[in-house]
Amino acid sequence: MAIRLRPLSLSVFTTIFVAVFLILLFSLGHLAYREIEALEHSFRTAGELRADAEVRSALNDAIHLIAGSTKQLAASEEVAQQMNNAAFYTYRHRHRAKNNRFVSDHTLEVALYDRQGSVLSRTGTSLLPDKIDIGDTGHYIQVSQYEPLLVVIEPVKDSLTKRNLGYIATLSRVLPTFNRPGQFSQVDPATLSIDIVEIDRISSQAFSRHILYRFSSDPYTEALKSATNETLLRLAGIAFILTLLIFPLATWLMNRPIMQLSQYIDRLKRNPHLTVGAETQQPFLIKELDKIRESLNAYHNQLNLVHFSLDEKTRELHNLAHRDPLTSTMSRSAFDSYWREVNDVFQYSRNQVCLMLFDINHFKALNDTYGHQAGDKVLIAISQTIKNMLQGREQLFRLGGDEFATLLIGCNTCKAMQIAKRCHLAITNYPFEKLGINEPVRMSIGLAHTSNETYSFDSLQWQADIAIHFAKRPRYSNIVRFTRDLAKNARGLYSNRTHSAVYEAIASGSGLIMHYQPIVNLERGEPHYYEALARIVHEGQLIMPSHIFPLVEARSLELDLDRQVIAKIISDLQNRVIPIGTGVSINISAPTLVESELLNWLTVFKTYMKDYKLLIEVTETALITQLQTARNNLESLRSMGFRVALDDFGSGYSSLRYLGAMPVDVVKFDIALTRLVDDQTNNPILNYLAKMITESGHLLVAEGIETAQAAEQLAKLGFRYGQGYYYGRPILNIPDPKSVENPINFSA
Repeated sequence: MAIRLRPLSLSVFTTIFVAVFLILLFSLGHLAYREIEALEHSFRTAGELRADAEVRSALNDAIHLIAGSTKQLAASEEVAQQMNNAAFYTYRHRHRAKNNRFVSDHTLEVALYDRQGSVLSRTGTSLLPDKIDIGDTGHYIQVSQYEPLLVVIEPVKDSLTKRNLGYIATLSRVLPTFNRPGQFSQVDPATLSIDIVEIDRISSQAFSRHILYRFSSDPYTEALKSATNETLLRLAGIAFILTLLIFPLATWLMNRPIMQLSQYIDRLKRNPHLTVGAETQQPFLIKELDKIRESLNAYHNQLNLVHFSLDEKTRELHNLAHRDPLTSTMSRSAFDSYWREVNDVFQYSRNQVCLMLFDINHFKALNDTYGHQAGDKVLIAISQTIKNMLQGREQLFRLGGDEFATLLIGCNTCKAMQIAKRCHLAITNYPFEKLGINEPVRMSIGLAHTSNETYSFDSLQWQADIAIHFAKRPRYSNIVRFTRDLAKNARGLYSNRTHSAVYEAIASGSGLIMHYQPIVNLERGEPHYYEALARIVHEGQLIMPSHIFPLVEARSLELDLDRQVIAKIISDLQNRVIPIGTGVSINISAPTLVESELLNWLTVFKTYMKDYKLLIEVTETALITQLQTARNNLESLRSMGFRVALDDFGSGYSSLRYLGAMPVDVVKFDIALTRLVDDQTNNPILNYLAKMITESGHLLVAEGIETAQAAEQLAKLGFRYGQGYYYGRPILNIPDPKSVENPINFSA
């Protein structure tokens, strides 16, 4: 069940819009704030990495500076002289060791060692050890009371001989050299400290991890963050204020004029002739709304003008609706109205009422051959002829297409039949050649009469339909009066179930299926090809041709049915329902045979011609009208690769003239002729016909073979192929011929 939404006012939609706008705005502000925080965190992380690099770089610079001074001191002449004259070491150590230009103010102690690593003289006050490891020259750090001290040991060499005279060691404070002015940009120098109290020896790399400091944040980053936060707060405030202003402004600019227009339209609904009000004369501030106002006023003014002439136009349209513009007869709507009036007056009366239906035979073929203008002239001539034959008070109605009707009030059966005969004779004698029609135009007439005791007035149309259906069929007169026997024969034709099934099948192909009956080579007993026969399945029941085709012919639906049949056969060929190497025969009706689009419909079969033999079957009656058009289409089909079979030869309408004039490859003898093979008296006639047609170059097919004896005799008469229950009934699914043990009767 579909959910119907409740309409909301413009104020509600405006409120929702403002709320959504604020939510989106604050969400965007929050997202921007989070992005700034992430950016600040990235800056801080990068600054901390740079600060750590600064500390390590400053420590390395301090160590290199002190170590460089020690190396210069070891290369001085004064130290070399002192190494050569060790007797004066104690004096020099106390009074002159720290006065060398290479000794900085941060150097706490300087000591000299011999080549074995022993101090030249113990002073007792030296902070350096009395014995050093001569294999461990270089530098290391020792910590005393949180004070880092750098010990540097360098060899002393003779300036001329480069001979090793001994070693010199210095002890210097690290922090004063480490923390020089301008040394740091990311570190606060005042916060530099270490977290080690005492340690005798530690490498400079390990010592760098024990240096403590505080990161000095970037002032530009702090200023940017503060300015951004302030800007976001201001934007939020401005958006909130603007929102409070937009809501009432939108209500005043849009809601008020829309409500005015809505109220004005409501008044127009109650009073369509209301003049344009003053409230819709004042222009609106919004251009689009003002355009709606102007359009509404213009439309209302035009509507008022239309109202003045509407009644007159309605009367004119009523007359047009009840009068056929082509033939000047009464229209179908007029017939329906008249029918209801007559029904109300006479359905319980003993007055006799006769419904007479007229239908032109093969009018569509005539229309297609000579054109619609000629067809219109025929309709005008026939309608005028019928009106001239009717009595003064009867009216002629055109029900549609080529179908006319009239109601005869107080007319008995005999008199109604006389009127029908007069109409038929007048139409038969009409000089249609003056209209350019070179072949006779025939009319079928069906009569239904209330004088029949079995059927009521309500059934007249149904009875007349049945009567005119049989009037159009062979072996019946062109004028047919309804009887109970006709109703029995037309049960399938006019049952609601059959109507629904046939119309659905023709409209959409629903329920339409194809049964295939084998046409067998009489010499070998093998199926040569299959005839496609239409069936309809409706509500689980199979509707046979005897109920399908009378309705199709009565309603002139042959063309539509043939299109669906062609589509079904193509589908079966695609699905390999028909065995490859055989073939299929397609029945084509008379209207389809002369249809200009027939060749286009059958072009798709070219794809299957390499695997199948394809035949077109036409009945003799299909060739009687539009002979040249039928011949042209058949010749075109033969050039496409189809073979043409003349079906039902000898069924009562045969003519050897058609056989000689038409491009026919195969002649199918009707079952009425085939059964002559069992009649010794008429057998020579069958023999003569078969011989004559065979010698003319046509292949013969015998229908209705039911016994092996008949098949054998027909083969001797020259029939190449046979079809009948002896070889197989029409079936939906064709069995594989290779799986059939008895090819003579493979469907048994």
